[in-house]
Amino acid sequence: MSTARSLLLLARPKGSLMLLVGPLTAYGFAHWDYGLEAQRPLALAGVLVAWIFLSAGSLWLNAALDGDEDGALFARAATRPAHLPLFGYGALAAAVAIASLADERSGACCAICAVLAVLYSHPRTMWKAHPVLGPAVNAIGYGVLSWLAGFFVVRVPLSARTAAAMALATIFVFGMSFAAQAYQRDDDARRGYRTLVVTHGPAACLRVASISTLVALAGVAALAAAGAYPRLVLVGLPVFVLAARTMSRWRRAPGGGSPEIAAEFAVRMAEGGAVLVALATIDALVRS
Repeated sequence: MSTARSLLLLARPKGSLMLLVGPLTAYGFAHWDYGLEAQRPLALAGVLVAWIFLSAGSLWLNAALDGDEDGALFARAATRPAHLPLFGYGALAAAVAIASLADERSGACCAICAVLAVLYSHPRTMWKAHPVLGPAVNAIGYGVLSWLAGFFVVRVPLSARTAAAMALATIFVFGMSFAAQAYQRDDDARRGYRTLVVTHGPAACLRVASISTLVALAGVAALAAAGAYPRLVLVGLPVFVLAARTMSRWRRAPGGGSPEIAAEFAVRMAEGGAVLVALATIDALVRS
């Protein structure tokens, strides 16, 4: 029971649930894009279960590399069980198997994510410690590949506006990866990492995150104004003022802020995204 509890805490359940937003949004986007009724819901459920295992396995390998992690985003202090890397590799293998059973192409996305997770956290590669490779892994894994895994379930071609939405989501994830390290300068320096927060400080990380967020939202606004997305979506953009205020407060906080303010920003952005999805759904229902 002690091992199970530690594994659960190290898997950061709150963060893992937020990571399901990617495949879920892509699945819904495919239906909206093609005007479909619900397609292959059981396959989607399989992908979501696989992504929970994928997240857990990735975080267990990350915890084995980092050691004490109670200061990370959505993390809580927990004892590291013996043979933690083996649990990580087992979870990654289970994720790939489950995703492959749900959909072959989604399984391929999961397999690539698993490889990236190993490269990110293995002591011989430690891409996490690199100023660009670490955030790039998060952007590709939780941006591009998570989106594609949910989209592929519907088995429709990838349209230009779907690809644009995926790109904008990936830009945001890339920026958030830098933001999540902003308050971990001392920890990363102690571990010998060369992350951006170590080489350039918290302000640089939060500047990249702010720019990435603005680019993503500006892209949504431009595409909605052009008619690629419902113009009703424009009504929801002011909701992101709450996230902007949180980011402003974060940038003023000493030492790069804290996990709490990082979590608050992530939640504010998720709430804004939910409003946009709701408005797009209302638009689709009215038109139908």
